[in-house]
Amino acid sequence: MPDTEFLPRGAVVGPFSGPRAAWGEHLERAVERYGTAVNWELYDDRGEAETARQIAEAVVAEGRHALVVGHFNSAGAAAALPVYRAAGLPVLLPLATTPGLLADGAGTLLRWCPDDRAQAADLLAAVRDAGHTRVAVTHDGSAYGERLALLVRDASAAVRPAVPSGAVVSDGSGPATGAVPVPAALTGPSPDVLDGPEGGDATALTALVVCGTHVGAARAAREWRAAGFEGAFWFTDDCAVDEFAELLGPVASSYVARMRGGPEAHVDAAFAAATAALAEDPTRTGRTLLAAVRAHADRGFTALGEPEPGSVGWDLVPVPPAAGTPVPRTAGRHGRAYDVIVVGAGVVGSATASALARHGARVALVAPMDGRDEHATAWSGGLVRSFEADPYLRGLALRSHHLAWGPAALAPGPYGFMATGSLVLCGDADLEQAEKGVAELNGAGVPAELLDPGVLGARFPGLSVDGVTAAVWEPQAGYADPPRTARVYRDRALAHGARLLPARVRELDAPPGADRVRVLLEPGGPVEAFAVVLAAGGGTGEIAGHRLSGADAGRTKSIRYGFFHHPATAGLPTVVDMVSGVWGRPQLTGEAAGGYMAGRPVDEWDVPPGGLATLTDEHVAYIRQGAAARWPWLADPATRFLGGRQGVDLYTPHSRPHLGRERPGSRIVLATGWSGAGFKTAPAAGELAAAEALDVLEAT
Repeated sequence: MPDTEFLPRGAVVGPFSGPRAAWGEHLERAVERYGTAVNWELYDDRGEAETARQIAEAVVAEGRHALVVGHFNSAGAAAALPVYRAAGLPVLLPLATTPGLLADGAGTLLRWCPDDRAQAADLLAAVRDAGHTRVAVTHDGSAYGERLALLVRDASAAVRPAVPSGAVVSDGSGPATGAVPVPAALTGPSPDVLDGPEGGDATALTALVVCGTHVGAARAAREWRAAGFEGAFWFTDDCAVDEFAELLGPVASSYVARMRGGPEAHVDAAFAAATAALAEDPTRTGRTLLAAVRAHADRGFTALGEPEPGSVGWDLVPVPPAAGTPVPRTAGRHGRAYDVIVVGAGVVGSATASALARHGARVALVAPMDGRDEHATAWSGGLVRSFEADPYLRGLALRSHHLAWGPAALAPGPYGFMATGSLVLCGDADLEQAEKGVAELNGAGVPAELLDPGVLGARFPGLSVDGVTAAVWEPQAGYADPPRTARVYRDRALAHGARLLPARVRELDAPPGADRVRVLLEPGGPVEAFAVVLAAGGGTGEIAGHRLSGADAGRTKSIRYGFFHHPATAGLPTVVDMVSGVWGRPQLTGEAAGGYMAGRPVDEWDVPPGGLATLTDEHVAYIRQGAAARWPWLADPATRFLGGRQGVDLYTPHSRPHLGRERPGSRIVLATGWSGAGFKTAPAAGELAAAEALDVLEAT
């Protein structure tokens, strides 16, 4: 796979899980074929209108994409298109077929497929060309199916102004006088008579047009056949997917409407034109980009963005898939299960998703997109070093140094890393681990030394050394930008095919012996995976169905720090004080540049996840008072407060993270609870969590 970091970006939105996931496969295959010149990032709307709208808002807010391909289903497109239109973001619709979708497009849309009004007319023409004289239309009970059935009825009326004498068209809400009655065994709506005898029963029909989703239409047809209907079935286009034959079962004389040339041809045509336009000039945006897409397209478009008349159309083909076409296994609700769902898009979850996607796993990253940054990463101070007093955490930190924070990252790089040097101040009780740690770090190629208080005070005059026995000095350590780092890992995951699910997880259902985990999303309902990585940080306890549910997850705790400016901060490195608990670092760029960050532990527990970019006067006074023992200049009235932040971390009883399977044989992998020090170890934590999840998949 090419290096996608500097390629133009495109958002691809479709149903990559859930009941309509078979349609998302067309988009996935196109991404694989056209991913060399554009970084296509996949967003899973599961075919749901509200989820589609949330994704549209998130894509626009990110402001990183040149265009959007999708949404697949028309209800989702209708909900999302106003958001894109307001932002001037071009949208290509390869498979959304509702008439009138482009009416308010303001020249920002191109549709590549025929619409449903033409489908209804072509379908009825094919039915009548086949010689059927007794025809009705029904639907699967969904709003989508009912809308299609009304279009079929309208198309019939356009050809034959009146239904046959004595026959009354049902409105789909229930039996109507004179309409063909629903057999007693059926649960669906009454059919609308299009051609045929007055009244009659279901056995009098020779053809039944069934409208709806491929899952619902298959169910309706099975019921009609079981009730005695022996005529031919004609299905609308959502049924033109391979798995429909499996869902339908052994039903003879059945046909399905399919976009002329097949749906994948329209998807490929959209991707090919978009890729060519962006490869030609990656800086193109908005209407300029859309004009270039038109120029590279294999078909013409009207001024509104519809395909030119005659360039697209509908065919009616037998339902069975072409010879040799594999029929995919279905998962749960006839939607493919993900290999792994990663819950939480902070730095640990994003690093995990990136590692899994690079290994070829089918990954979904679940993250709320309601504008609230509840993960701890958003509010982290970003301190980075390799020394930790705990040997287990030290191992993770050392591995993370080699993965992300080492010499290759000493320039700002992708993570915004700043090499300030790092001091860990130790008391008598910490000295043994400090000595062992310095030896381990040097043995692993990470420069480190142990400084005594005299050297420490002389080298860093802005730092008080009262109560300090020694300090671990790492010249290559410093800090990075946590939100930026999480975005880098998330982008890498998406570039390698991961999908983003904009939702909150309410429950995990993983019964012993089950081959999948059922993940309950809000919004969105259930989705399935063979493994789940729980990297939800402070929100871990709020998710039911795992061993850390509730209080067993640990306790959330408030974290606060402020930025201060004083001449004495010049030359101070990053500092972590194991004696008093305070911590700090320089702020070299961005917000509060030229200041020094200082934090002090807060005894506030069991608080909800989240954070704020403000501190109260009381918060600032508390930090000054406690941290002045280490940085005396904080007590100087001339020291200016430049701003501050407050967040929440999850603390475990043993001060070690939950990292690994929740219990032997479980399909749930835990990656949470770093007790306020998780950022620097996230690269290694993500690597380990991904390895555990891959082990689950290998055993599946």
